[in-house]
Amino acid sequence: MTNRTCAWFLTGILALALGGPLPGSPAGPEGRANWHEDVFFGIHYDLHANAHDTELGKDLTPEHLRERLQRTRPDWVQTDCKGHPGYTSWPTKVGSTSPGMVKDSLRIYRAVTRELGIKLGVHYSGVWDSRAVELHPDWARVDAQGRRDPNQTCRTSAYDDQLMIPQMLEIIANYDVDGF
Repeated sequence: MTNRTCAWFLTGILALALGGPLPGSPAGPEGRANWHEDVFFGIHYDLHANAHDTELGKDLTPEHLRERLQRTRPDWVQTDCKGHPGYTSWPTKVGSTSPGMVKDSLRIYRAVTRELGIKLGVHYSGVWDSRAVELHPDWARVDAQGRRDPNQTCRTSAYDDQLMIPQMLEIIANYDVDGF
């Protein structure tokens, strides 16, 4: 990842986590042109749940998370909801939940971050989705030689309308996250 790409990615994450404008917008909350300067520290928990997980969320408690967040005092938290393998780390009705999910950690993250007044974003891998391609080969990206990619979804397939957008709406409805 180049510095420019990294900076854009981080700025985009912050904008979404804070509910502010997207990069390039002239002003942020309350008209401040440099609203992003108010944000210094965030935590990104990157899990990428898969079919072989056995204890997702088992050891997470509200008390433990609260203590860690109070100790580190982040401005925002971004936790995992669906990584590249395509399995969710929360109980979805649309798609594939990791069979190893023991406890809904996203529910715990939402409750504790709301209690502490910390913005919550979620990591959602929406182009690289191996499980979706496994279940729907017609959603795969096709190269110039006609070969279907085993991991990457095609932007013109039904993937967005039949999986990604319904899952994002499900996350919004069930967890009221502040960004993706």
